[in-house]
Amino acid sequence: MEAITRKELIHTNPGMKQDDFLQAVDATGGWPNGFKFVSFYHAAEYEGRICRFSNSGINTGWWTVVCTADDYYWWKLSDAKKTEVVGIARRQLISQLR
Repeated sequence: MEAITRKELIHTNPGMKQDDFLQAVDATGGWPNGFKFVSFYHAAEYEGRICRFSNSGINTGWWTVVCTADDYYWWKLSDAKKTEVVGIARRQLISQLR
């Protein structure tokens, strides 16, 4: 599967918070199915850091991975659901360790 470049999705600065970036992903159409990573292109100006979705999690001299599909979908969950998921995982781990 080829990468999808989303020109309206901009990683605005090196200190951009992940929550702000994931809100921008949502505002520009959400996470496209079938892709694991979103990366930004190192432009000369921070305002021009255009992002692309791909299945390559490799950082290069020109592309940096910002987050994964797992990060995005975890961010979308409510706090109550996150607590439930963590509780289930904790119980499964304790059961496996016994």
